[in-house]
Amino acid sequence: MLQYKSIMIANSDQLRINAFLKRLGCNRSESLTYVEVLSSGTTSIQELCLKLKRNRVSVHYNVQQLIEKGFLFEIRKGKKRFIAAENPDILLKIIEGRHTELKSLETDVRYISKLLNAIPVIKHEVTVVKLYEETDGFKKMLDESLKAKNEILIFSNTMVFTEMLGEEFYENYFAWKAELGITSRIIYPPCDFADKINAKKDLYKIDVRILTQNQGSESGFYLWDNTLAIKSLKENKASCTMIENKDIAHFFRNNIFNHFWEEAKPIENT
Repeated sequence: MLQYKSIMIANSDQLRINAFLKRLGCNRSESLTYVEVLSSGTTSIQELCLKLKRNRVSVHYNVQQLIEKGFLFEIRKGKKRFIAAENPDILLKIIEGRHTELKSLETDVRYISKLLNAIPVIKHEVTVVKLYEETDGFKKMLDESLKAKNEILIFSNTMVFTEMLGEEFYENYFAWKAELGITSRIIYPPCDFADKINAKKDLYKIDVRILTQNQGSESGFYLWDNTLAIKSLKENKASCTMIENKDIAHFFRNNIFNHFWEEAKPIENT
């Protein structure tokens, strides 16, 4: 127990006092100082140091903070300085003051919020890079592409890719994508699979073109929203590097894919 003159304060009660005063902006040292001054009636900094067993600098600092917060006040007797505590009723006045302050804030908050929201914000784009490997990695990439908000652009050697995943898996991907309402433009080299999915282009919501110079490539890319997924199958090391960057996606969409799209030829119906 803590003893202040004839008053005994249980440790549990002191903890409750500390917790309450903390909510009013006082730390533990300030709470102990306030209670000590309150029990003493009036006291000096020197006496406080002895009672609290703390150095003069820290006690002086706590006293100044409590004066500013309205818990203590200063008394001058000649050249001597004494400290006294406000009556505990000051707690209610402090809370009433907080209510008044909050009401004032509530009055202004909508207007100030409107002003702050109108300030132009410079957005710094962060580039995110992910590396996926082997068959499972390619499947993860395809799963992420199904989150696309706009069309998916595909430039790929389908022969190599479908051998890895299987034509059935790949066709299911096109079906899932179509169910989500996502369209695609696809550039493949001439091959049977290109003809096969082109026959279902309305079902899969795709537009397929062929490009002969893409036939020997072991690389390719998928592009959607701000994400570029670059595939590499070179030297039997299957990997997919996903780059989330608005500028890079814009460059590949408008300068790379669209260029090859104009060069590619639609598949003739047989």
